Amino acid sequence: MANIKSFEAFVNEMDRAEEIETKLNAVGEPDEKDVEETEEEAEEVQEAEGVTPIGIKEPDANKQKLPVYAMLEKCYEEVIDEAKVWESDAHDDHTIETYMAENSALVAKMAVEALTEMKGDMQTEAFEACLNKMSEAYAKKINECKDTKDAIDAEDVA
Repeated sequence: MANIKSFEAFVNEMDRAEEIETKLNAVGEPDEKDVEETEEEAEEVQEAEGVTPIGIKEPDANKQKLPVYAMLEKCYEEVIDEAKVWESDAHDDHTIETYMAENSALVAKMAVEALTEMKGDMQTEAFEACLNKMSEAYAKKINECKDTKDAIDAEDVA
């Protein structure tokens, strides 16, 4: 059932509606600012958000560029936790061993892609020779680590 308003309630709401409309109109009108004020505000916002204004380059001294080996060391610190999560999921074939094998394949793929980008015009024979050298270096390092582990295990037995 519709509620019938008294004349006084109707008039009060109309007065309130005019008040609200006046406020909305005032808020909707932009403040007039000159170009300089607008640029200053934009710079303040960009500085607060860490954004470099267009055309201004940050000095390289402020950026600490890590060498690749240091970045890889940081990545492999995360590998330990990620491999444990991988092993604990519902897939039977997800083991730490399969995770590390897939991770090794990923690293190899990225190395080949980097070589390809740097030496895209390299002759096929030279490219294959470089890939063979990379493969041998990887296998050699893994074998050295196995030998070290074997030596430590032998000391534990003795």
